[in-house]
Amino acid sequence: MNKLKNLKFILLALAILAILVIVRNSDRNIFRNDVKTAIEAIQNNSNTLSADQLHQMKSLWLVVNIGNSDLPDSLHVENSIRIPFANLLDDVNRKILNEVKGDLVLYSADVATASKAWVILNQLGFKNVKILATEKTPEKLKYKFQPDTTARLELDSI
Repeated sequence: MNKLKNLKFILLALAILAILVIVRNSDRNIFRNDVKTAIEAIQNNSNTLSADQLHQMKSLWLVVNIGNSDLPDSLHVENSIRIPFANLLDDVNRKILNEVKGDLVLYSADVATASKAWVILNQLGFKNVKILATEKTPEKLKYKFQPDTTARLELDSI
């Protein structure tokens, strides 16, 4: 009788664990897109737009300002909204982003913030997400990698 009681507890624990696994796997926040396609988009710069390219687009688009500063005056964009990066995935904001017809163009004065938002939205399954690059010539890494030879850890004694 005691073994049957212990078996019930084990089965109950397994049932709860199975339910938690099912809930976790059906969560809407699980990444959906293949990472390889995101890497290709980054390497080909197909995820960025210049201001000129934005104004020449014939399809619908919406600029989402996720930074702390306003859009530059040189941009002159009528259809834009501000959603702080910290609130990007709130339910209200996700509903707004889901209803966007056409391209979703992310802007931030800090390109790293826009890039982080692009990765998140891309992996959540949003299509046609672009980063608005306002710099004419982004910095190119022209320096040769040189390891620090002053630190010789193999010679240090413990």
